[in-house]
Amino acid sequence: MITKIIDDNSISVMPEDSDDLLTLRRIIREGDRIVGDTTRVIKLEKDYARPDKGERIRVRIALNVEKISLDDVLDRLRIGGTILESSNESVPHGSHHSFILKINDGITITKKKWLPIEKNLIESNNKQIGFVLVAIDTGDCGIARLRGTHLEFIPNIYSGSGG
Repeated sequence: MITKIIDDNSISVMPEDSDDLLTLRRIIREGDRIVGDTTRVIKLEKDYARPDKGERIRVRIALNVEKISLDDVLDRLRIGGTILESSNESVPHGSHHSFILKINDGITITKKKWLPIEKNLIESNNKQIGFVLVAIDTGDCGIARLRGTHLEFIPNIYSGSGG
């Protein structure tokens, strides 16, 4: 996990694998403040606009966390709560929204007080050792990255040379 300490109460994080999402699930609690980019449907009030259709726009919102859940299969973390701030005036404050946090999506977590165990979880994830595995044969080459408990395969490279 890539982390950057902003101040005593705020830390920016970017999960790099599903272990990082599990760690964030343990760290983020009800009442925390999450800031990040997301999409939201805005209903249009035009003359010829369909009333059931809306335009999906990208906004940066601050969310007061009320619920958090982990989707193990799809490597996603769903963070639900009420909107405190938004970068678009069309997004009403106080309405409910859910972040879908995926691998390589960045957010900022703000807590009133960080517990020592929460800071240790974030710092220990940065010290995780990874390995690059390479298997070479006359016809092709296989590359994989082993990090924590996950093995990530990169597509094989074929030489194209005959036997």
